[in-house]
Amino acid sequence: MPRPAPALDTAPALTLEEPLSGLLDTSPPPADRPRLGLDFTRQDYLGLATHPAVRSAALAALGQHPLTACDPALVAVLEDRLGAFLQLPGVVTFRSGTEAIRRTLRALLRPGDHVILDSAAHPAMFETVFLAKARLHRSPAGSVEAVERRLTRLARQPRRGRLIIALPAISAYGSRIADLAELSALSRQHGAVLVVDVTHDFGAMAPRGGGVAEIQACSSHIDILLGSLAKSFGAPGGFAAFRDPGLKAALQDRHTAALSPVNAAAILAALDLIAGTEGHRRRRNLHGLSLRLRNHLMADRIRPMGQSSPFVPILLPLMTALPRAALLESAGPRVPLLQAPTVPLHAPRWRIQLTAAHSPADIDDLAELIRDVSRAFDRRFSRPRVSAYALTEAVT
Repeated sequence: MPRPAPALDTAPALTLEEPLSGLLDTSPPPADRPRLGLDFTRQDYLGLATHPAVRSAALAALGQHPLTACDPALVAVLEDRLGAFLQLPGVVTFRSGTEAIRRTLRALLRPGDHVILDSAAHPAMFETVFLAKARLHRSPAGSVEAVERRLTRLARQPRRGRLIIALPAISAYGSRIADLAELSALSRQHGAVLVVDVTHDFGAMAPRGGGVAEIQACSSHIDILLGSLAKSFGAPGGFAAFRDPGLKAALQDRHTAALSPVNAAAILAALDLIAGTEGHRRRRNLHGLSLRLRNHLMADRIRPMGQSSPFVPILLPLMTALPRAALLESAGPRVPLLQAPTVPLHAPRWRIQLTAAHSPADIDDLAELIRDVSRAFDRRFSRPRVSAYALTEAVT
């Protein structure tokens, strides 16, 4: 049961400079359970970056290899393990998720290709499409109908290039989950190549850790899965997985930057955890925390954006976004505030980044503080205003 906290709307006068004293339980956490506390800035969804097995694997690799060295054999083992986990025949690893997107699309695209690109896609996707001189067709975030309309229009037009559909499985700033099953069916119907960025769901969602594609039972129908491994595997790295092994061969001809042995060893150790019972337990805990926070917010009439995922975005009013963030931060929680140009100017938002290392008490405390901050501002800006006509009547 959530610990009671004094509400801000009972305070006689509240200024933004005053901290929200008394809202947090300042007693130290139990010694046998170190708490992450109210830190919601870390993109370490399963909390594996500090796991002893992952740290030990990284330190062992560091003792065997110089920092600038590469170990093709270790990287090959990692790629084979990732391919077996994803049940896809070809996997290539990279130093980062951004590099994975750029190099994969650069090897895939040709001048004249038509790319239907989701508006919530990673900026590297837009950049690479322009550099490849492919024809860009922007689609509203998560809209299957918009993709279908563009595919139908392009099917009627004479064209020379191929059709490519590229999108994120989960939009990074709105937590919108794509309908990959329907999009994979459309791509097969129109002969298009389907490219999905699984940065925010691979490893962190679904019973086995296969992400949205596993939940929607369409992993075998997606042509290319790519993205960052850092969000769930506890170490920097990126990957691209292919249903057609020929695409991997074309990419390897141009691929030069290899994953470092330290990061490869850490990701391998994390993969062992993610594929086992420990990973299942952490994913279940993470999903429960996400639903718990969303339920708290909706009960307080605060509507979070998108669907349940490892992060929870909350849209804020443009005029009060900064003072709301300052007031919340003064109470202790660390929550990222997204503003333009990362998100549209008129739509600033909090992005609460959860991890399996958080506890239900952390979620309850944060929800109470967000509720109190929202009520304080709603009360301040919803005071009844006296009209000019009423003032005139009172004076006369």
